[in-house]
Amino acid sequence: MENMELKWKQVPDGWAICFNNDCALHEQCLRWHAAQVSPSDLTKARCVTPHAMSDGKCQLFASTQKVRYASGFSTIYKNVLKDDYTPLRKQMTMMLSGKRYYYEYMRGERLLSPWQQQQIRELFADRGYADNVVFDDFEDVFEFPRT
Repeated sequence: MENMELKWKQVPDGWAICFNNDCALHEQCLRWHAAQVSPSDLTKARCVTPHAMSDGKCQLFASTQKVRYASGFSTIYKNVLKDDYTPLRKQMTMMLSGKRYYYEYMRGERLLSPWQQQQIRELFADRGYADNVVFDDFEDVFEFPRT
């Protein structure tokens, strides 16, 4: 896999990993790549067992394909009319789980998932500002599905 760049510190605590080199999909599986960068003193409790295989498919397969997350939205209200600013900001604040998180997302301290980006686009489009949704930056990151 080109541009893998996976580091152990990116792997969430307690996330199951896999050492099954015989799996046909191991090269495309994030769990297998995580095992390759894991520390040598790792406990076996975090390992995917062979029981995950069913009908030749792994039930815990996690793709190595990166997902594009947005970082920050400092200019999102640039062309918003004064009458629309407060309602939009209140809806954004609620959508992003309160003021604290709103500001962390706005400054780029938290990344916005593709789903959150779509929700923001729809919110602005509903008020006629579809072209206003510009995020400050983007990051391609691995997505670690919960098991």
